Amino acid sequence: MSLTKCKVQSAKCKVEAGGFTLIEMMVAISILGIVAVIVSGFLLTTLSGSGKAEVNKEVRQNGNYALSVIEGLILNAINVGCTPPLTINITDINGQMATISCDTTNFKIASSSAAGSVDLTASNVAVSNCNFTCASLTGGPTKVDILFTVSQKTSGLIPKPNEKMSIDFQSEVMTRNY
Repeated sequence: MSLTKCKVQSAKCKVEAGGFTLIEMMVAISILGIVAVIVSGFLLTTLSGSGKAEVNKEVRQNGNYALSVIEGLILNAINVGCTPPLTINITDINGQMATISCDTTNFKIASSSAAGSVDLTASNVAVSNCNFTCASLTGGPTKVDILFTVSQKTSGLIPKPNEKMSIDFQSEVMTRNY
């Protein structure tokens, strides 16, 4: 089959080639570009949101774990003393002594029965604004107020928006064995 097409009124025959004009190509490329920008923006927003959720989860897990360990040690202690604002000294029912301290990076538990100290938080989070206060009630249990902030450590000089997670933790614990 030939691509030649002859009109009845015209004596000349035209050869018509199949294809697109320059304007059609520019319109198609423009539409594809706009769709690509919209899709990439949606993907970046989704990835950024999931990154922020991951940082939030990690900070919350570290703070909750540290708080639950500290609360458990205090609940089962027979004697608790504070050296405000950064240290709690605990004696458990077996007479073992432990010290919980808060430095600029994390919580440490030093026990008289174990060599060295144990960190309660991961290396990629920081603990700040620690405050431990103890109040001994006459003939009753010791009440310990715990307050601290856990935040995500930043990896560069300029932190990314999804690395600016910081959560405050607060609790009040009373000893059961007094």
